[in-house]
Amino acid sequence: MPTQVKSEQLEESAKRATAWLASELTEKGNYRGKEQPAADGTYPDTDDIGCYYKSIYSLRATGQSAAAAKCLSYVVKRFRSPEGDYFNTPTVRSSGSYGPYFCQLYQNAWLMRGAAALYWFELAREMLRFMNTQREPEFGGYYTQVNSTTGIMDSNSIAVGAYCCILGGEIALAKQSCDLLLRVLDNQPDSGILWSRCTKDGTLITDLSDVEAKNHRYVRVSASEPEQAYWIWGWPMNEFIGMYELTGDKRYFDAAVRIFDFLASSHPHAFGFTTAGKDAWGAAKLYRLTGDKRYLEKASLQMQYILDHQHKDGYMLGEGIEDESAQAKRTTLDYTADFTSWLVDNAAEFASRGM
Repeated sequence: MPTQVKSEQLEESAKRATAWLASELTEKGNYRGKEQPAADGTYPDTDDIGCYYKSIYSLRATGQSAAAAKCLSYVVKRFRSPEGDYFNTPTVRSSGSYGPYFCQLYQNAWLMRGAAALYWFELAREMLRFMNTQREPEFGGYYTQVNSTTGIMDSNSIAVGAYCCILGGEIALAKQSCDLLLRVLDNQPDSGILWSRCTKDGTLITDLSDVEAKNHRYVRVSASEPEQAYWIWGWPMNEFIGMYELTGDKRYFDAAVRIFDFLASSHPHAFGFTTAGKDAWGAAKLYRLTGDKRYLEKASLQMQYILDHQHKDGYMLGEGIEDESAQAKRTTLDYTADFTSWLVDNAAEFASRGM
């Protein structure tokens, strides 16, 4: 087992990270960029909702409440549509290779998480109401694309929708979504692969003809390959745990363990990569519930990975990057907010067992 990281270490690291995030905010609530600002004070390289949607929760969770409020207020003014959706423009929701194409509500879910953390309940409910306009009522799934014309859903879009229903007190809706995820998981035909896309009733979509080869990792998660989107099943693991805690139904616990077992037997990137924080959070929750050290070991691997990728100034770095000059400002902001959320949430799970 690796050297055990402690909850105090994780919290200290998280607070250094959000101190940096807060220092990068202007008085308006937007982030400073590397490029010259426009006359209205926006920076071209940070005028992207992808720079912001994870920040609000992480700032609030680490005690940067004023910065979280300032940031969310800016996001509402800059990126909110009259319908309560959030995007850069009606035709370009955000930058990135995953969210704009495979789970367009991902940014909405993170924003609702932040609004709920701030106790801005009216805003959080408005965000959930919009998300639920993209929900299929018969089986409870969420479409991968807003105003979908294909009917395609995936494990992540369904899971983040269920998560927001839990946050919004819509437990029956969340349970229906988790039941759909159970069907998607039960329908998996291959022991070394988890397919993510499905139709409304949970029937898997395994045809890759509409997906570029570089994006196969988002729809066909292979246990044996590196840099897979393991987190696309990390989110469902966390929702299954939440539903188990709410209902006591062991089917959800067993499903979470099944996903963990898949991840634990996968390439080391499943618990040691830039995108593996969701997996560690689920593992840490299972550790809290069971005391089984195998869950702690995997969660600790990812926490150490994050600690190892923090710059001395607090911000977070990608693979092989020495400082922020070598990565886009959007990437630095995203990694810093993302990594921080898993640090602080894992700290809570570790501390529940005295770690």
